[in-house]
Amino acid sequence: MNQSASVVTKPRVLFVDDEPRVLTSMRMQFRGQYEMYFAEGGHKALEFLKTATVDVIVSDQRMPGITGIEVLRAARELNPHAMRILLTGYSDLNAIIDSVNEGEIFRFVSKPWDNDVLASTVANAAAAAKLSQQAAAVPEPITPEPERDAPGVLVLDDDPRMAAKIQVILGDQFKVYGAASMDEAVQRLEQASIGVVISDTRVQNQPVVSLIGSLKQHQPQLVSVILTERADAGAAIELINQGQIYRLITKPIQDIACRITVNSAHKQHQKLALNPVLQRRYEVEAPAPTAAAPPPALKLLDRIRSLRSWASGRS
Repeated sequence: MNQSASVVTKPRVLFVDDEPRVLTSMRMQFRGQYEMYFAEGGHKALEFLKTATVDVIVSDQRMPGITGIEVLRAARELNPHAMRILLTGYSDLNAIIDSVNEGEIFRFVSKPWDNDVLASTVANAAAAAKLSQQAAAVPEPITPEPERDAPGVLVLDDDPRMAAKIQVILGDQFKVYGAASMDEAVQRLEQASIGVVISDTRVQNQPVVSLIGSLKQHQPQLVSVILTERADAGAAIELINQGQIYRLITKPIQDIACRITVNSAHKQHQKLALNPVLQRRYEVEAPAPTAAAPPPALKLLDRIRSLRSWASGRS
């Protein structure tokens, strides 16, 4: 394990890659900005994390003996407050699903990376880690058990039966609202207290990433779960980076998995609502510049921006 000369007060960043030339590149790019540590491979990284803490972990995915996702999954247990960034040059949907559900990745960065993109990603992660540590120093508020009037669950899906099915699975623990279009989804959010959004990746043949991202940007206490049978790796990465989705599960839906996921998502919603500082950990990436949005999309965005806050879980 090698450490660069640094100032103790600088954010601590661990770079993990099995290729020394990549680590050398990282050292040169970030020289002087962080207290940097370098691990040649995942096993060395985990040995290091058993005795040290860092603010940000940047790991390659494809390494011999242990993948980056496996490293970040274990790192989450060893160093839970660290922000986790995964560098990947290939798209494996199952690996991406694992990274969401088990590693809670802050960002995916595609290889070969753009230096400016990587620099801003690491900087945002370091800032979020600092705020997270400040929040952790404050006693965590007691998260109340779900009540009958707890924030509800919004299900956005082409299949009108999906909301009813999830309501049956959840019983009377949460009120489930259905929507078959993005416009209807925003209407539900305008009318009711919603804590968790369950959505397919596409609705009416339109990707939902812009909606999920806008909701997370303007209502950061909302927690999104993607439920799909047709996800592709690219869409999943977009949803992670631009929507900070909490979980990604595949259809057909399993009753027990659904209950566990919704309960966990609701607790996450309550935690974010009661401790807004933590919302920085789940800050979304700005969408790539595109052509001017059509008037209907702009109108939808305006409605999202003006949504009332249901942080207390009450209207």
